[in-house]
Amino acid sequence: MKKSILIKYRVLSAASLVAFLVVVCPSAQAQTKNNNHSANKKYVRMDIGHGALHCPFLSPKLETELKAIKGIDNYFIDKKTSYATFCLPANTDMTVESLKKIGIDVGYPADDVMVILDNKPIKTSAKPE
Repeated sequence: MKKSILIKYRVLSAASLVAFLVVVCPSAQAQTKNNNHSANKKYVRMDIGHGALHCPFLSPKLETELKAIKGIDNYFIDKKTSYATFCLPANTDMTVESLKKIGIDVGYPADDVMVILDNKPIKTSAKPE
């Protein structure tokens, strides 16, 4: 009787270990893949002050210019709160100044264009300083 309990315990332990490995290993690999994927990007948030992204003339121009940037990815614009977020390749030549210049060249006042460029994802609730 004790021998059969011991065998059941070993089988149950082995099954639990296999189930654990099946569940945990793929998620660990996915997390590593996501970390490597985000290491190959720079994250950008561009805020246009005074809610100016709703402008029917300047906003489409800005969108066109931003979408023309080589390697741009995950482009999102929120006209209600007046910001855009997107990703660029980590080896991009774009800087905060060059991204801000795009907004200024489109027609927005320099004081209204704020840009954050980071190696980590930027929270959309964060306002630039």
